Amino acid sequence: MKTILRLAAVMAVSFAVFGRAQTSVKGTTVASDMDDTSRFIFYSVLEGLYEDGLSSKDVEQILMKKEKQSYFHFIYACPICTATIRALEAYRVRPEYLYTSKPSVSTFGPGLTVSLREQLYSDHPRERLSAINTLVKTWMDRRMKTMHLSKKDRAALIDALEKKRKQGMEALESLRRHEHGPDLGVAEAAPAYVDLKECAVCNGAVGKPMKLPDAKSQ
Repeated sequence: MKTILRLAAVMAVSFAVFGRAQTSVKGTTVASDMDDTSRFIFYSVLEGLYEDGLSSKDVEQILMKKEKQSYFHFIYACPICTATIRALEAYRVRPEYLYTSKPSVSTFGPGLTVSLREQLYSDHPRERLSAINTLVKTWMDRRMKTMHLSKKDRAALIDALEKKRKQGMEALESLRRHEHGPDLGVAEAAPAYVDLKECAVCNGAVGKPMKLPDAKSQ
């Protein structure tokens, strides 16, 4: 019963967000880039946030922004990052309290583990990326298991996620080449990845750990 109520709450927020996103003056779907794979990412992250019980402060830390920069831990135009950011933004504006909940709560789980909290709030970007990678990997795997996919369907989903990961890596390289303009490079649109070649979020989506150099970097 608790599981059903939790899923109902997550879906209610999800539908509300997509309802607003798909409103259009001329009948064009605003969120037309949210295909089935992107929605899988969105729902996996949103459900994971609720089930693990991340605080609003935790979400703000993941969605860190610095002056004249995009989201620090994400890659601009990366499809996996985009779907993940949308889920984080949706969770961030959840109701202060769930209707008639006693005690009054806005989420479910116990919160981050001590080790993940230390990583996420580290002064070192690479430590924070490692924490985000772990969270995304856990959330994607959890949703795949609850969907009870056949081997064929699971393989197809993983293949689709791999394709989006490849698009994300291409987006990162296009930023290195300043293809979006001289003022929109990696430093502005993917700040945590100035000297990194892999995306923490993309790797997490396909079940891969974040490969990081030994040296810590600001």
